[in-house]
Order: sequence, then C-alpha cells, then structure tokens
Amino acid sequence: MIRKFGFAGVAALAILAMSGAAPAAAATPTEGLWYYDLAHIADAQAAGITGDGVTIAVLDSPINTQVPTLANANIEVQEPSYCYDKSGKRAPATSTDLDGEFSAFHGTNVVSYIAGTGEGYPGQTGIKGVAPGAKVLYYAVSLLDEVVDGGESTACHDKDGNTNYDIVLNDAMNDAMDAGADIISISAGYPNSTYVTDAFPRAVREGVVVVGSVANTDATVLGMNFPAGANGAVGVQAADRDGVIKTTDGRPNADEQTMVIAPGIGVLSQGTRSSDGVGTPSWEQQTLANGTSIAAPIAAGFVALGMQKWPDATGNQMLQSLIRTTGGDTHEPIYDSTELIGYGFASATGLIANDPSQYPDENPLLGNNEFPLLSEIFTDSTADPTATAAPDDVADGRPDVGIILIVVVGVLLVAGGVVLAIVFSVRRARRSPPKIQ
Repeated sequence: MIRKFGFAGVAALAILAMSGAAPAAAATPTEGLWYYDLAHIADAQAAGITGDGVTIAVLDSPINTQVPTLANANIEVQEPSYCYDKSGKRAPATSTDLDGEFSAFHGTNVVSYIAGTGEGYPGQTGIKGVAPGAKVLYYAVSLLDEVVDGGESTACHDKDGNTNYDIVLNDAMNDAMDAGADIISISAGYPNSTYVTDAFPRAVREGVVVVGSVANTDATVLGMNFPAGANGAVGVQAADRDGVIKTTDGRPNADEQTMVIAPGIGVLSQGTRSSDGVGTPSWEQQTLANGTSIAAPIAAGFVALGMQKWPDATGNQMLQSLIRTTGGDTHEPIYDSTELIGYGFASATGLIANDPSQYPDENPLLGNNEFPLLSEIFTDSTADPTATAAPDDVADGRPDVGIILIVVVGVLLVAGGVVLAIVFSVRRARRSPPKIQ
C-alpha cells in the first residue's frame, strides 16, 4: 500500500492509503524521482533497454490514462473492469475520478512507476516509469468502497452484489497469462484462498514472474498473504535510497514475506484526494509518497529490463538473477533473516549486466513448507516437484515459515460502522477481503 507522509494507518479490505500528503511545493521532481536516477534508468534507456518486448500485467483499481505521463504510454486497458458497481452495472476500468467508487488514484500511480513517460502538467515533470517500453496489460479488479482517515476500503462484487475476489483475481491472472504476460504485478494483499490453487500455480509452472507488495505495517507478524507470501512469488518491501526499509510508528516494517526491497519511500506521486487534507482534489498536484505499492511495480519493471536484455532467459532464471545481483555483481544469494530485507535491494543494473543463463532454470523462491505446497502447484503426476525446488544455497537461507494462518495485530480503521482490520480467519467462510498495499 502507498502512504504519503504524515498519515498513519492502512485498511484491511483496503485499497492503498496514499494519504497524508506533504504540500505540493515540497514534492519536487528532483526529490521524488530519486529511484530513477539511483537505478541508472536513463543510461539503460540510452542503451535501448526499456523493457521492449516484455509484457507486464498489472492488477489494480481503475486507471486514469489521461494524466500526461500515461497519455502516450504503452498500456492496454482491459475494459470493462472485473467488478460490478453498487447499482449492479459492470464498472469501467478507466476513470478520471480521484474520489468515489471509481477512484483511479491508486492504479494510476502504481502503473506510472512502470510505464510513465515523465510527461507532466504545465511546469511539472511527471512520474517516470522504469520500463516504459514494456507492454502493460491493465486489469481493474477492485473498486473504492469508502475512504476514512486515510484508509481505503475496497469492494468487488458480482451483478448480484456478492463479493467475488476469488473469481476475479483468478480470472484476471489467467486472462493475463493467456494474453502473454511475462510478469504479473499486484500491489495488494489477499488472504490465502482457493484462487491460488489455479492461476498462481499455473504462473509458477509456466515461469511467469509474480510480484506482490508486502504489508505496510509491522503488525502483520508471520504474515502469509497473497501474492507476496505465496510460494514462488516475489514479496517486495519499500526502502529509501539508502536501502533502509520503511517504518511504522517508528518501528522497522519487518515482514518475513520480503524477498527483495525496492524504492518506495519519498517517491513522487500524482494527484491528491479530498481525504488527503491538502485542499481541493486535483490530478495536477504532486506529493511525495511512501509505500510497498510503489516498490512492487518498480521491482517488476527492473525484471522487465533484464528480460529484454536477456531474451533467451527463462522467468525462473530472471528470478535467480534478481536475488543474486542485489549488490550489482553476481554473487550467491544471501537471505537476511535479521533485518528482513530479503535478498537485498533489487538492482536494475545488476539484472541488465549479468547473463541469467548461468543460473539454474529453477524458481529459487520455492520452499517445501510455504503456501501453496509444491504438491498443490505441481499436480501432474509426471512432474517431479523436487526438480524445481529451490537449490540448497538458496533455500537454506530462507525462513521456514510453514503454512500459518495469521491474525493481524494491526491498525483498526472504522468507517461507517465497518471495522477495517486485517483478520485472516481460520474459517474460510469468513475470509477477509483484500487489502491493496
């Protein structure tokens, strides 16, 4: 989830809270585009490495493709959305709303970190995407329910008013893979559910890289949400330019789901809403933002750059490279189980410079004790799950989390009598709706 400076709290059921903005004048492009410079994206683009030929699917809220940085971006929005609105009509996937049910605030910013051209409103530089040459397939899988105290409650209903997150997420992921997605990026957290036994296992089997944002609070102890906590996925934590992860109420945002860290603190965001406390809502206002919702698409964009440079590498080999090049040079993967920064700071330059074909064609993020089990992913009796398990030098450094259903000891946000807390119940009939990080 994304949080702007100054506000605490994110919601469960929640689409990101990009809340509590600093005054627009303080959010200069020079300050907020540090991730672009640190990753040497301009140098990569000068060398023709833009993500061209790579397809990234983004699953999020509605999107506003009319903001300048996305107006000429390489995005194919799948219309309509996968949700029905409160009146029972199929909701649009594109919107210019900042507030209300069809708010496009979260999705617009998330996809900008991949595809943004840097074009801005008069006098501005827009968000610069790290892989603007990649094709983005955009799927709207959530709608805004309401905003309270900087938190956002999401809803995605079928035409009869029933929630259908399982079906929506599964369908969107399968549609994305049918359309040729190489990478799937989701800046949201879902409770472990039956949908991961279909589309997600397929992604692992087919070598599609799945990237997800971890929670924005350290209240999620031993968290195991989807997709960040899924067996074989890339859980991404937000960090500043020095590689220091974000904090919640002064405490490090430690999360055992973290596989890599990526830029996500003090990053430029576009637009402000009525809930941000900065005056009249406007797409033309810019602020600085914090959040794992920023970090996940940036990490996905880095992988796309590597995929373009090394087109013969498999998705599994790109994952190997992702966790082996966090220092910019080839090295053995080391999982930091103390600071919980995973395998370290994702490196665009490392992914571009190092040929992934030198690594095993095996997903290094698979572990026998995580959710879903290897036996649930590799269901074909002819498949040998052990052949694709993580190599010893990788798996031994990973935390042995096991299949743990969690209770989030987190922030409670009350909106219209609804308590927006993350409680992943053991009783599947009472699963929590997703929270968009």
